[in-house]
Amino acid sequence: MCKTRISIVLAFVAIVAVKVEAESLSAQDICNQMPAGIFILRPNTCDNWVQCPSALNAQDYDEGFCAHGLYFNKDKSRCESSEDVMCPFKNNQKSSSNQCASKKDGSFLADPEKCNGYIFCMDGEGTHSECPKELVFHPKKGSCVYPSEYKCPKKSENLFTSPICNSVPNGTVFADITDCTKYQQCAKGGKLISLQCGDGYAFNHTTLGCVTRKSAVCHPLAPELEPEIEICGVDGSVREGYIADEQSCSGYYICAKQKDGKPDRKPMHLKCQNGYFFDSSTWSCRDRLNVKCSLDRCEGMDSKYVNVAGDCSAYARCKNGVTITSGKCDANYFFDERTQGCTPHNISYIACSA
Repeated sequence: MCKTRISIVLAFVAIVAVKVEAESLSAQDICNQMPAGIFILRPNTCDNWVQCPSALNAQDYDEGFCAHGLYFNKDKSRCESSEDVMCPFKNNQKSSSNQCASKKDGSFLADPEKCNGYIFCMDGEGTHSECPKELVFHPKKGSCVYPSEYKCPKKSENLFTSPICNSVPNGTVFADITDCTKYQQCAKGGKLISLQCGDGYAFNHTTLGCVTRKSAVCHPLAPELEPEIEICGVDGSVREGYIADEQSCSGYYICAKQKDGKPDRKPMHLKCQNGYFFDSSTWSCRDRLNVKCSLDRCEGMDSKYVNVAGDCSAYARCKNGVTITSGKCDANYFFDERTQGCTPHNISYIACSA
């Protein structure tokens, strides 16, 4: 089989796959992403509407069918004359449907397939005809006119590209269930637009807007937001290099310089080996007694005593790496972490110096 034929076959398979996906999308699938209470056109119909429930997975669906001869206008949330509504799923309707069944004898209807075509109704049946050359059919006037008098509606392109937007009102904004920092909007013609919240923001699906990541309520179907690391600064105040993690005495981050000049939101996190603390002034791991750290100095210690920051005569008792009790040596005595006892010798470790 030649390459050209293979490409055609693959293209056909791709089109079929997209079409099947669109046809399998249910009203519930759409409502799961939509704002509560919105009216939608049921997929693959022209006259069946559904009102989405008040909350995800709720069962309070409401639905209805337009009266005979009417189509549901998804942008106005009401049924209107089929002549005034462009149904995005019209090509999916059975060709046997008779538009003249409810029309008066002598009525003229637009041919949905041709801009210059029309249907003449008589005895409940329709006869297809075409306007003379270079003329188009005007639905409201019921006659053939010049193209300058009536602009034919464009046929919906890429009908199966966005089945969601074919069912919901134009302009509808809703959460992207694959990423909490993104959201989507339906434009005219069933086009789906993907949008991104700014740095430090995420999409709040309850208010349908971008808010700070800390206050964002992600859509229940979207992955949880990864905690945003602000150790490398905020916009306008960027920190680069090696930064203490402010959670432990041994941990630190490596804040890389970003091309856009903004803070590194995914810095590498590392820890010094046991017995060493991170020293911000030299960007190095040093003996724990040679580093001043105001956090719990029992880190890495079990059933031992350690010096306390700011007072070389005080000590803390450790268990499982945290302080459980504290105490102080007698007057004129200092605590020595190395010997695990109080001594009259003046102890001046950096770790406990004022």
